[in-house]
Amino acid sequence: MLLTSMISPSLKIVLQFLGVWPDMPYTFFRRLILMSSILIVHYFQQLYLFANYKFSELQNLISPLAVTIYYIMTILKLTTLWVNRRMIRKILTAMDTDWRECVKIDQHLHLMRTRASNSHFCTIVLLSFDILTAMIYYGADNAIAIIHVVKGDNYTSRPFPMKVLFPFEAEQSPFYELLVVLLFLNGVLTACTVGAINGLIFSLVFHVSGQIDIIYHELKTMSVKVSYNGSAEFTIQMLVEKHNKVIEFANNVDKLYSFITFLQVFPNTSVICLLAVIAITSIYSENDVGLVQSGLAYIAITAEIFIYCFIGEYLGTKSRSLADAGYDSLWYNMSPSYSKNILFIIMRSQKQLTITAGGLMNLSLEVFTSIMKTSASFISVLNATY
Repeated sequence: MLLTSMISPSLKIVLQFLGVWPDMPYTFFRRLILMSSILIVHYFQQLYLFANYKFSELQNLISPLAVTIYYIMTILKLTTLWVNRRMIRKILTAMDTDWRECVKIDQHLHLMRTRASNSHFCTIVLLSFDILTAMIYYGADNAIAIIHVVKGDNYTSRPFPMKVLFPFEAEQSPFYELLVVLLFLNGVLTACTVGAINGLIFSLVFHVSGQIDIIYHELKTMSVKVSYNGSAEFTIQMLVEKHNKVIEFANNVDKLYSFITFLQVFPNTSVICLLAVIAITSIYSENDVGLVQSGLAYIAITAEIFIYCFIGEYLGTKSRSLADAGYDSLWYNMSPSYSKNILFIIMRSQKQLTITAGGLMNLSLEVFTSIMKTSASFISVLNATY
């Protein structure tokens, strides 16, 4: 199959289902149903926390508290994309325009398809991992209960996939089984939503990377074209314009995800701390199911933070590479007008493209290291306290 977009078909389907993709029919009703289902479950989570809050038993509330925070952040992330629907339409339109332009030149098309292949692979891995983690996390307790029933054990516990409190009798069959299925699907849907949001920024950054690769390639070959042909099909003026479009596109991506990355870095740090404490206490109590659940959830959320920091580092490195390509080109064999335009590209590339966390900090691998150090210190304090 010939790739013609950075956004994979599976990601596009999920975004359409979530009401993020523009110009889809019945978008308002899809958003209303989706948000209502998440908010209803979140309401029952809050009832559980308020009803069972005891400072002496605070350790038992760590797991439901982590899930509740995760739900709150998912609601805020999804709402942010809905509010910025015009920005999403603008970004997607720019992507389509860039693809139509690169089709005219085979080398440019090859570079973009290479990045599109990487983008599709990363998106599928993200979605698959988030869904698998959610299925294990929300389904482990019920799977254990089913195994005990099949074996004929005297097992009377009827757990729900997550800690919730219903204002009515909910443990009678078949109403209990229906609630278990609905809560499980809701948890998996929430994880799929987060995976789609992460996959979208991956696709957008890979698109920026593909456009930078085109400029990089043309800077490397431009001097040869000018020396032998006297002119170039893809002139430096066009490269300057393309570079300006790339900068504008990257800035729009940062504006779209600025608040989402803020949620990803700061509140999620508290979540991974809570999950780490659950894993530690599960080891002491020899609770293998709790250890697997909390361990996978910890890995998944830590991976999300790493992804955003890696994307910020990757984008900055790619943007700085244009300055090196411009300097390494044979600018001294060109006319002053050509060499002056290359100087503009070098100067603009010195201010690297970034992904920021709420405009407070530029995300990078150094920031990820700091987050891990801070969370490790906080985990030790929580473990010693509780």
